[in-house]
This record gives sequence, structure tokens and C-alpha cells, in this order.
Amino acid sequence: MQPISTYFNAKLTASFTRALPRLRGQLTKVPYAKRSDTFGVAGETFRAYRGWYNPPSILYREWASSVCDDLTTESLTPRLQSRHSFVEWHDSLAKSLQKYWYQYERRRLSFAHLYKLIDLYVKWLSRHNFGSTGITSGFIAHANCALDRQTLTKLNACLSFALPMPAPSMGQILGATTYQFTQEAISEFASHCGGTPLLFDYFAWKKGG
Repeated sequence: MQPISTYFNAKLTASFTRALPRLRGQLTKVPYAKRSDTFGVAGETFRAYRGWYNPPSILYREWASSVCDDLTTESLTPRLQSRHSFVEWHDSLAKSLQKYWYQYERRRLSFAHLYKLIDLYVKWLSRHNFGSTGITSGFIAHANCALDRQTLTKLNACLSFALPMPAPSMGQILGATTYQFTQEAISEFASHCGGTPLLFDYFAWKKGG
């Protein structure tokens, strides 16, 4: 198999590289004390979360609010010091949300739905100013890309449509193996351009897109 870099689209490589200063500027825009109560997930996202007894938006936001209540600069800093510490925190967030969801619904979120919410929550946190450059750089270096139609479509375009995904969607992320493979593909493309998966997310996702 040829290296994945063989498939990188030159035009999109240049476009992402040029956009990196602007994308980095989107972080730390909001003081954490003035955070919104949407926690980074809008109504159009929840339309894909069908068949639940309780409104998914309420379950997610109640969970996110409880996490934020315990989150401080001091507690967040060690979680972003390395990729290993971030992955441990990311896994703990997923387990916490799944447990909360099951408590009220008596059934679990699918892998794709669960991990999209966690990655959107982390992306939302990255927009906030915690008064620490280490936290900002930790988000940039270690956070994942939320996987949905827009980010998967952009990834496929960046790989010159080498992935067999004629109609990419969140539902195609069937489990940990698919998720990890996709995150690694995004990471390889992003690092080739001097970026990271989180910055690729900012690059790929457009409101209303």
C-alpha cells in the first residue's frame, strides 16, 4: 500500500496551510466564565438523535453543565499535557456521558453518536479562554476532529476521494476501529500541512454547510 500522503490533494493542502493562522485565531475567543448553555451542539445535530424518551439536547446539556461545574484551569491543565493524558480524559468523558444517558434512557448511545458529542464538547471548550496558553496549545495538539458529514466529506476530498465513501455520514463510524483509522488519516493530512485534527475540524466544518 502506498503512503497515505500519496493521495493528498495539492489544492486543499495549500488551502488548509494558508488557513491555519486564521483557524488558530478562533480559539480562546470566549471567556470561560461567559460560556453559553448550548455546549457546542446545535439543534440540527440533535435531529439525527431520534427515538429517545427524553429530548437528547436536554440530556446532553445537563451532562455537559455538570462536567463544566467541576472544570477549572487547574483541573484541565494536566488533562491536556500529553496525548496520553488527553486520551484518558476523552475516554472518561465518553464513559460519563454514556452512563448519564443510560440512567435516563435505559439504553446506550451508538458509538458514532457518543463520540461525536464528546468531540463537539471538547471543540466547544477549545473556543474558551482559561487564562492559560498551555491549555490552548494542549487543545490544539491533542484534541480529535468531530466526525460527521462535513468533516468526512472534506477528508475524502483532501485524500483525492480515495476513501470509498460516496455519501459520508456520522453513521459510517461503526466503532472504535473505524473511528481511530479516520482520526489517524485526518492527523496525517493535518500534520503534513502543519496543523492538527482540531484545526482540521475548524477548517472542514461550516455552519449550515
